[in-house]
Amino acid sequence: MYNNNYYQPPRNLGIQPNYQQPIYQPMYQVPISQPTSNGLLGKLVDSVDVVKSMDIPLDGSVSYFPLTDGSAIVSKQLQADGTSKTTIYRPINDENIELPKYATLDDIKKEIKNIDLSEIDDLKEEIRELKKQLKDLKKKGD
Repeated sequence: MYNNNYYQPPRNLGIQPNYQQPIYQPMYQVPISQPTSNGLLGKLVDSVDVVKSMDIPLDGSVSYFPLTDGSAIVSKQLQADGTSKTTIYRPINDENIELPKYATLDDIKKEIKNIDLSEIDDLKEEIRELKKQLKDLKKKGD
């Protein structure tokens, strides 16, 4: 009577419903972080033999190992078959390289002046003689 609740649920007469609480387990997702590198992977080494024993990433990325004396850079990478590939990069000696030679306009003009045109003059004379012979044949044929 003194209850201010105007709505009252119906009363159960001894029958209790069997409600089972749902089990709620929150799913936590573990974040997978990729290593971010701002530079090249690797470090300075004393010799190529040291590179053979160095650990490299298992994701297939290339690691670079410059030799401390500056004579070479060694790269090492894990291959798909599980083996590692080592490549040695050495600087080339500039003295042994023959660079292409380019001609300047002055060089071309000098070479044009050195061309022997005497053979062309001989050809011109032969063409004149052939023309004369053709005219003579034409006159005989008429």
